[in-house]
Amino acid sequence: MKKKVAIVWANPYNKNLGVGALAYSALAFLNDVFKENNIDAEFSFVGSSSNAYDSVIINSKEIPFGNFKGLDFLNWKSRLKLFLLSKKFQSQKIKQFDYVFDIAEGDSFTDIYGAQRFWKILNSKRFFRRFVKKQVLLPQTIGPFKDKVHEEEAFKTMRQLDFVISRDKQSYDYSAKFLPKDKISETIDVAFYMPYEKTQFNNGKLNIGINVSGLLWNGGYTRNNQFNMKTDYKSLILDVLSYFNSLENVQIHLVPHVIPTDQPVEDDYSVSEELKLQFPNVIVSPRFKTPIEAKGYISGMDFFTGARMHACIAAFSTGVPVYPMAYSRKFNGLFGETLQYKIMGDCVNSSNEDVFEGLKDAFINRSELKKQIRETESNIIKPRLNKLKTIISEIIK
Repeated sequence: MKKKVAIVWANPYNKNLGVGALAYSALAFLNDVFKENNIDAEFSFVGSSSNAYDSVIINSKEIPFGNFKGLDFLNWKSRLKLFLLSKKFQSQKIKQFDYVFDIAEGDSFTDIYGAQRFWKILNSKRFFRRFVKKQVLLPQTIGPFKDKVHEEEAFKTMRQLDFVISRDKQSYDYSAKFLPKDKISETIDVAFYMPYEKTQFNNGKLNIGINVSGLLWNGGYTRNNQFNMKTDYKSLILDVLSYFNSLENVQIHLVPHVIPTDQPVEDDYSVSEELKLQFPNVIVSPRFKTPIEAKGYISGMDFFTGARMHACIAAFSTGVPVYPMAYSRKFNGLFGETLQYKIMGDCVNSSNEDVFEGLKDAFINRSELKKQIRETESNIIKPRLNKLKTIISEIIK
């Protein structure tokens, strides 16, 4: 009999291609681990934007999966929906999983995005705890929790899970203050597992990829510098574009990685089109249909910079020299500590001048960065992915 496996808070249709990358990668990874352990599994996404049965092709293999809409499962309105609209929300099926692997969109198990999202992400863990055999947090950023009540409730719930996996050392160290060491581990972001087909730009130029975050451009969801950045992000981006535009034999590609049509505050694409009016020689990449397409496009760059973390992961994991523009500790933990990659702009604590100078240094030294990334692939990324396989294999046996 097939084991029923839920991947929670991952949406393969999400127009935030970082969230989509986590969905595709988690599905590919778990599918491989279950097959390697000779366990038949039936996968479903909880937190999807669809309810339909579907499939994707990854590494030439078709992987079918179910979908469940994401709810705040302990909210009274959600309870009513599950009771009154049981067919639509598949109320019985959602209680029948054997394993729950929760990835919390990579960085949403925190309260930096507001209390409403925090409780929604937390309450699913409480809900599934009643029904499933085992519940695991896949590699993700844990916290920070600015509100003491949020922190207490988060770790109270995590103590009742079977295993908690961080994708960076900061999150691991934070978790280790509150959780027993035999229930936690640090590995790496599953997006490093996602396959791609390399894009070739045969234009005889240096192809420079720049991801402009619509969220940062607009000042966050609050539109008033929500992330308390010392850097003036708009001014920085204009300086970066002017710099690369002034160089000979360079082709700039603006690469949107969050492309919703219904959430203008987050949309990288509309900002990129706006910037093309000022810099008409830039290429705006397509609205990618999948995160695999985005990763393939980014793999063709000779240098990349951006503020969307999974766009930077796509660059790093395809060997492209990259200069991340960090706006939260998820960057510092993954790139600075886990990957030992210190080439990064700290937009929260650094001035425009410091971030810009760091970017120019990274571009000039891109050959050395490329070599460092190759070594990191062998010495850090592959061993950590193997470690993650071992952890999950032990859990599902």
